[in-house]
Amino acid sequence: MKDKIIIFTLLLILLAGCEDVLEKKPYVSVPDFEMFKDVEGAEAALIGVYNSMTSADYYGRHMYAYEGSKGPDFFVEDTGNRFETENAYRETSTSDGYSDVAWDKIYSTIFLCNNILANIELIDGEEDEKRRIKGETLAIRGLAYFDLMRMFAYPPIYSIAGGEKYNDKYKLGVPLILSQKEHVDAAYEGPMRADADVCYDQIVTDLSDAIVNLTGVSPADGRVSIVAANAILARVYMYMGQWGNVITAGENAISGTLLTHDDFVKNYYKPYNSESIWELEYSVADDLGSNALNSLARNPTIDIPGDPNDGQVEDSKVGYAGYGGNSFLRAALRETGTDVREYLICDNRTGNETGVRKYIGDGAHSVHNVPLVRLPEVYLTLAEAYAEQGTNLAMAAEYLNNVYEQRHGVAYVAPATAALLIEDVLKERRKELVFEGHTYWDHFRRAIPFTRENLGSITPESVNIDYSQPQVVYPIPMNEMESNPNIRGQQNPGYAPYVAGQ
Repeated sequence: MKDKIIIFTLLLILLAGCEDVLEKKPYVSVPDFEMFKDVEGAEAALIGVYNSMTSADYYGRHMYAYEGSKGPDFFVEDTGNRFETENAYRETSTSDGYSDVAWDKIYSTIFLCNNILANIELIDGEEDEKRRIKGETLAIRGLAYFDLMRMFAYPPIYSIAGGEKYNDKYKLGVPLILSQKEHVDAAYEGPMRADADVCYDQIVTDLSDAIVNLTGVSPADGRVSIVAANAILARVYMYMGQWGNVITAGENAISGTLLTHDDFVKNYYKPYNSESIWELEYSVADDLGSNALNSLARNPTIDIPGDPNDGQVEDSKVGYAGYGGNSFLRAALRETGTDVREYLICDNRTGNETGVRKYIGDGAHSVHNVPLVRLPEVYLTLAEAYAEQGTNLAMAAEYLNNVYEQRHGVAYVAPATAALLIEDVLKERRKELVFEGHTYWDHFRRAIPFTRENLGSITPESVNIDYSQPQVVYPIPMNEMESNPNIRGQQNPGYAPYVAGQ
C-alpha cells in the first residue's frame, strides 16, 4: 500500500486495523467529539475546508493550470516544467501527470466537508450559524464533486443517456462518498465509480440544499454565498444542457456591477472588486511562491498602466513563467482593437508577449486572490442559455452586451441566428474567462474540436484535439488503483487496464 492518502487509504484513517494507516495523520487533527462541541469548533473546521481549497493542488493552481494546459490558448515550455504531460496529452495509466495530487486533495476536501455535515446538527449553537456553516459546506462539496467530474469523467454530452455524443463507455463518473458511515463502509469495501448521471444529480442536490441553507445569510469576503451557490448551480446546469434551469439559477446569481471600459485595467485584478462573487483570499503569510498562478504564467513585469515600460519584464526580478499564452490568444484579445483585455498580454523572459497577467501580486509577485465566480461569467452563461432556448434572442444579446460593451467600448451587434449568437458568446467567454478554468471545458462540454499552436511541449500529434484522445480526461490515478481493488476495472476509456506490479 502506497504511503499516500488517497480515497481508500484516507477512509482507513477512521479505523485502527492497519499499521500503514496508523502512521498517517488525519486531515483534521482534532477528533470529532472534541471539535464539534459547539459552533466555534464547526467554524474552525470550515476554515480548514477553505484552506484545503486554497492549496496549490486545488484552486491555488491546479484547476486553472490543468484547464489551460488542455485548452487552445496556452503552451508549457518543454524544459521540465509543471503540466508538460497534460499539455502534450501524454498521460498514461502509469504516468498520469498531476492526476494523483488533484484526486487526493479534492477528496480530502470532501472528507472534511463530510465531517462537518455529519456533526453540524448535533452541536450546540445558534441555528442560523449552524445553517450557514451547513450551507457553505454543501456548496463546497458540490463544487468539489463537479471539479472531479470535469477532470476525471466525460461531460454530459458524452456520459449521460440522451446526450448528442453519448456512448456507454463514457458513462462512469467518480466515487461518491457522502457520509461518515460511507467512509467507514468504504474502508472495508473500496468505493466504485458511480454513473455520471448519478454524480450530476448529487452535485445539483448539494448546491440546491446549500442555497436553501444560505437563504438570508449575509455573505462574507472569501466565503461562498447564496449568490455564488446559484452561479455554480447555473454552471452545472449549463454542462447538463438544462437551459431553463440555467436561467433560473443564473438570474438568482446576478450581483455587483461590471467594471467599465475605462476602469478595467486599473481594477480587474484587485481583491473583491465590484465584479467579484466569490474568490479565495491569499496573503504574504500563505504565499504559494512559484506554485501560484501568477508565477506559473509570467515573469514579474512592470504593471503601471500608461508607463512606457508597462508590460515589460522587470530586470531585477526572476520568475518561473513555465506557462505561455500563444498567438491564438493574442489574436483573440486583439481582434477588435478596442478590447481592454489586451492588457492581459505581457512579456516573458524572451520579450515575446507570451505572459498573461490575469493575476497581479499584492506585496509579492505570487500573492493574489483566485476568483471562483465573477459577474461576467454569470451574464455570459445566461446569454448562452437564452440563445440555446431560441425564443428570446434579444435577451441573449442583452446579457452578452452587458460584458461586450464594457470590454470593447462599443455595443454588441447581434447576428441573425441563435447559432451565430452562441458562437459569439463562446468567443466572449474565451476572452473574458481566460485562465479561470473555462475555455477547454467550454469546448469539451459542447464537443467542439480545436487546434493548438505547436509550441513548447505541444507536439504535432497533440495539435488537433477532437476528443478521441484518451487524455481529454485524466486516468484514474495509479495510486488509487493500487489501493482500491474495486476500481481497477473502471479505468477511463483508452487508458491501459490495471496490471499488478506495473
